Amino acid sequence: MARISIRRDKCSELASLVKRLNIELDPFIDPRYYPPPDADPSCVAQYFFFMVAIDHRTGTPSMPFEGYVDGEFYHGADLLYRLGMLKYEEDPGFFSARYMSRITAEEVSSWLSVKEPRHVRVRDPEIRAMLLRDAAHRLLAQYLGNPLSIFKGDLRDWLRALGSFLAYSDPVAKKSFLLIKFLERRHLISMIPAMELHVPVDNHLTRIALRLGIVMPDKEMWHIILSGREVPDEVDVMIRLVVRKAYFLVCEEAGIRPTYLDDLLWSLGRTCCTRERPVCVLGCNRVKCSTKRILGSCNGTCPFINACDAFREHKALKIVEHTKLNTWYY
Repeated sequence: MARISIRRDKCSELASLVKRLNIELDPFIDPRYYPPPDADPSCVAQYFFFMVAIDHRTGTPSMPFEGYVDGEFYHGADLLYRLGMLKYEEDPGFFSARYMSRITAEEVSSWLSVKEPRHVRVRDPEIRAMLLRDAAHRLLAQYLGNPLSIFKGDLRDWLRALGSFLAYSDPVAKKSFLLIKFLERRHLISMIPAMELHVPVDNHLTRIALRLGIVMPDKEMWHIILSGREVPDEVDVMIRLVVRKAYFLVCEEAGIRPTYLDDLLWSLGRTCCTRERPVCVLGCNRVKCSTKRILGSCNGTCPFINACDAFREHKALKIVEHTKLNTWYY
């Protein structure tokens, strides 16, 4: 059976670098993507609950979800939340459970689309509409339509409650930890002890973990990962659970809240340690960069370059994450 294991020595090496960083946290109040700080808390919670529910694989390799909105270019999750905020500004009630309980695939397709430079719609609007309806029906039946009512008890209670929604049913709880991060940062739920948290593991965080070498697949698992073939759910979950644990060990040793480190990791995966263009190999060509904002300065290089096995072994372009496109987990 193919396996993947944690390299604790590499986790310690990465933790030592993390300790030296001054990470500037995102307060999630940028008006392009999120409701304003003085917005009604229940409306803000509904916005995040339903947006995170559909925050997964927005495009395909041949048709990325990107385009212009009011003259500014957006890609992937940025475009998703930009279009979310346009709808919120038009009518916050759009994100109520009652409205979402009857949303159609056609509405999702029309809402989450752009026309410039070409007409592009979000991937799988039918699945997203189904997830939104399921989330809305369960929210109405169990919590009177109020997402904040989910967050009673301790973290285990939160995760158990969120896991009953199809959109949040990922065994690795990527969307659940992302929602907790948003709501916590917006002061809508209480902060729980740091070491009870995990990073929300997606393809970006998995790729970084593999390149850094904090996790090590055996020969059979490497073959599965590098084959480019779609992996079964159980393989995807196994890989991401090990990656999640590795980052937990890094955070524990570095003394950093996992949701704080996630700000940097997610930005690195989208801008610096990308699948096709890692900056350690091809250099940085970005004028705007969220990683530079998070770190204050980056000098056009990856902050983890001195701990990266892929860079040391000249394999950064060869090492990529496993292929899992057909999922709503992340």
